[in-house]
Amino acid sequence: MTERVDLVVIGGGAAGLSAAQTGAAKGATTLLVSSGPLGGECTWNGCVPSKALIEAARVTHELRNAAQFGIDAVSVRVNLAAVMQRVQTVVKSIATYEDAEHLVNAGVIVRHGHARLADATTVVIDGHEVHTKAIVIATGSRPAVPPIRGLDSVLYLTNETVFALGDLPRRLLVIGAGSIGLELAQAFARLGSAVTVIDAAGELLAREDPDIAAEAGKAFQAEGVELMLGVAIDAVTHGDDGYRLELRQGEEELQLQGDAVLVATGRRPNVGSVGLDAAGVRATPQGVTVDRHLRTNRSGVFAAGDVTGVLPFTHVAAYQGRLAAGNALGRQHRATYRVVPWVTFTDPEIAHLGMTEPEARRAHGDDVRVATLPYSAIDRAVITGKTRGLIKVVTSSKPVLGHAGGGTILGAHIIGAGAGELIHEFVIGMQLRAFAGRLAQAVHAYPSMSMGVQQAVAQLFAAGRATAGEFRQGLGPDVDS
Repeated sequence: MTERVDLVVIGGGAAGLSAAQTGAAKGATTLLVSSGPLGGECTWNGCVPSKALIEAARVTHELRNAAQFGIDAVSVRVNLAAVMQRVQTVVKSIATYEDAEHLVNAGVIVRHGHARLADATTVVIDGHEVHTKAIVIATGSRPAVPPIRGLDSVLYLTNETVFALGDLPRRLLVIGAGSIGLELAQAFARLGSAVTVIDAAGELLAREDPDIAAEAGKAFQAEGVELMLGVAIDAVTHGDDGYRLELRQGEEELQLQGDAVLVATGRRPNVGSVGLDAAGVRATPQGVTVDRHLRTNRSGVFAAGDVTGVLPFTHVAAYQGRLAAGNALGRQHRATYRVVPWVTFTDPEIAHLGMTEPEARRAHGDDVRVATLPYSAIDRAVITGKTRGLIKVVTSSKPVLGHAGGGTILGAHIIGAGAGELIHEFVIGMQLRAFAGRLAQAVHAYPSMSMGVQQAVAQLFAAGRATAGEFRQGLGPDVDS
């Protein structure tokens, strides 16, 4: 007998879970189909295990550097197998709240199996046909593997396999200097590996503000992470002496030896096995093509999350999933990405929102004003010994009102302890289109790290600059009143 439902969601990651729960909450008969464990890449191979590993590395680093607090530094021995066991315990704990039981209790029908589209209203699940009024494709992404000669012939690591390591690599070679590569590179360096990061790009963190990227590079190098930027990898081989990378920098040829290779060169949308062609759904190698309502070119078929190739973050996937399911059931809400924070969970953390200074100057010219504050000006940072960092605010004038009240926030960029938390003050400010000065006017508890946000925005005003002017030397242009 043919099964009929209102909504089929394909994929059990952040976007799929969000879409399925939204559909059920709106009273639609909702079927979620997942070929892998519920929770998807973020829970099992991405955000959760990587942050758990980073936390273990942070504790290791702070134990080794306890002398700065007058505490005799202790001898630290890392048991990677035990560290990874804790990582998996954390993963399973979080996955508990994303299991089938919770979804069924929320009114979602859950199936494990491989789903493919037969047409725009029919989904085949392991041979079983389901007819539906609407479909949300949320099949996520997988590690992108670069076409390096010999790479497919060796056992390399990705974020999907690195958390199964039982022994710490003595020499770890990381291909890719993006967020994933840098987070894992620093974590393994702190746990005891000699780490080298190789990237063909000539600059670090190209999508971050240049001042933030420069500070990040100093922080990684201070911890012994070797950065080889602007270096192409011609080939990878493996022999008795481990892995060998054949490199090229300009006209110079180099070789690099290591005991493990981690590939962290981005993500690729999973568009190949869901039957898009059969349903006539348009896609490119960058993902399923969607409009601002997350509709595909076929009526009734929507897509959300990494498979769209739009801002591959878990929080964006969950947002898109809610929107796609709501629109599939009759709403007409547009996705907007004006206020989306990015966080790289290195130490110091790196948080990014809105335009960088160069982007703002290209868009707004001389109307742009910039305020900066080093972490050394934040009392709580001094107390905790975490003074490496910088808060940078980019503003422009408001229509009619000009720069009154500090103008409007175009972007905010933070590198430093707790950056991933501090950025959300700017998220709220930008979401409400508030005057920048509202963040300076709000009373902040002393001594808190969030006072740094207040102090940074205060630099837009003469009184604020006078208060902390001595800390701003060499940190960018002064800001006119």
